[in-house]
Formats: sequence, structure tokens, C-alpha cells
Amino acid sequence: MIHLKTAHKRLLALALAMLLACTLLYGCEKEPPLPPEESESETESTLDPWATEETTEEEPTTEEPTEPPTTTRATTRTTARTTARTTTKATTTKPTTTAPTTIPDGSDKATTTTTTTTTTTTTTTTTTTTTTYNKVTDVNFRASGFTLNAGKTQPLTWDVLPANATNKNVVFRTSNPAVATVSPAGVVTAVGKSGKLSDSCTITITTTDPKADANYEDTVTITVNAIAVTGISVSPSYASGQGAGGIPMGTTLRLNANVTPTSATYRDVTWEVDDQSVAAISSSGVLTPRSPGVVNVVARAKDGSGTASAPLTITIIAPT
Repeated sequence: MIHLKTAHKRLLALALAMLLACTLLYGCEKEPPLPPEESESETESTLDPWATEETTEEEPTTEEPTEPPTTTRATTRTTARTTARTTTKATTTKPTTTAPTTIPDGSDKATTTTTTTTTTTTTTTTTTTTTTYNKVTDVNFRASGFTLNAGKTQPLTWDVLPANATNKNVVFRTSNPAVATVSPAGVVTAVGKSGKLSDSCTITITTTDPKADANYEDTVTITVNAIAVTGISVSPSYASGQGAGGIPMGTTLRLNANVTPTSATYRDVTWEVDDQSVAAISSSGVLTPRSPGVVNVVARAKDGSGTASAPLTITIIAPT
């Protein structure tokens, strides 16, 4: 098609040259008819046969094989396994330009190839936690004993062996809760209600590790000092017809003991009379006349203070 078009152009140029030569040489009055212009038999293709088609090559994606999970066996008793898997997929597009190519019509055509690469990365993280059970082998108090005043508290201190024992739970008990008590957390409270100004009890600690060879124990001695009574005063509550001059036969008289200090551990007193043939007195301090006469009443501290006592002389009047 290209050669045919070129031939048309050459024929047209030849016709024009002949007409010009005729005019100049022969003075022709008429222009010779132009040869008919041939119509193009073919339509020029819009496609360029030398053009290079762009191609896109995509590299195959290869996913790395994932290893099957494995089981870790520890020599210890408990094994925990946690596996986290993270997959990252990245796509990279890289254009590539080749060198220009010369085609027959004289034009240059560059070919561009685009390569797309997809990379998949799989990361597997495995965390294995192994727990070893350490059995209890002993327990010891850090002190062999101590002394407390009644009403005071003291936390106990102890060590469970070995130091890295898995189960360090313990329990406590007291040999005499009237002397001292102990809480589940190991806090001792001095009670001092055993009836003595100074008394002692034993606190025992026991381990409770179910996997240990035994329940181990240790003891500590707690001495509790009661707050002693330092003074007693006796005051009668006279009824009608009674007074300092005496009480008539057939009536009763209530006596009251006032104890100091108010913080005394034992505020109870014991009552006594020196002559029970004249009057009798109950444990609560009620005096009952038995015959006319004089009787001495004594209130003593029940905690055994001894010196804290108060005598009172009462006259029993015969009936009129």
C-alpha cells in the first residue's frame, strides 16, 4: 500500500511537469487534462504493524509452607503453649522500559513492560511456658515467743521453706483462746481472761500444701499480762429504813464495788464477811442479816491483786 501511494504521487508530479513544459514550449492555450486521480483502494490502517503490545507479567506467588505445630514435653508437671500467627502480604509493581526499536517506516518505538511481584510472608511465634511445682519442706516462726498486755495485738512472722515453694498457705490455732487468739492472717490478740494476772498460751502454725510429704508445724509462746486492779471502794445502796446506823433484821443490803483503773482486765470482785453467823453475802454483793451484831464485809479483786480490797463494817439491828 505504501508503494502504491508513492506511485500516485510520482504520476501526479509527472503530469504537472508535462503541462508546464507544454505551456512554455508550445504556448498551448488549453491546459492538458489532468490524469484522473486514482482513489485509494485501501484505507490506511490505523494500526501500526510495528507497534509492540504492552504486556504485564505477574510473577507467581509462592506462600512459604507453615510447619505443623509441635508439642513440647517438659519434665515438669505443667506445660502451657500459646501460638500466634501473623501473615503479611505485600504487592510491588515495577515498570521496566526496554531500548527503542526502529521500525521500517523510520520511527522508533519503545516497549514498556510492567512486572508485578507479590510477596507473602508468614511469621509464626510460639511461646511455651513451663511451671515447676515446688513442694513445701518446712515452716518456722521467726521468734520463739513474746509478751503482750491484754488488749494488744501483734502480727506473727514466719518462713515457709523452700523460699520458692508453690503453695505457701498456712493455718493457725491457739491453745487457749482465753489468753490469746490468732486470726487467719496470723495476727495475735492478747485477751488475758484466763483468771490470772499473767498467763501464756501456744500459737501453732501448720502448712497445707496438698502435694507435700507432710503438713509441717512450728509453735510460738505468747505471754499475756492482764491489767491489774489497783483500787476498790465499796458503797452500800441503802433501802428504806436502812442507814449508816445499821440495817434491820429481815431486810437485805446491796453492796457495790467500784474498781480502778477502768481499763483493768478483771473488774470482777469476790465478797467475804468475817462472821457468817451475823450475816451472809452472795457472789453478787447482796448482804442478808442473820442475827444482831457487827459484821465486816471485804471486796477483793478477782484477778488476785490481793492488796486491792475494801472492808466495810455493818451493824445488824434487832427487830423492835
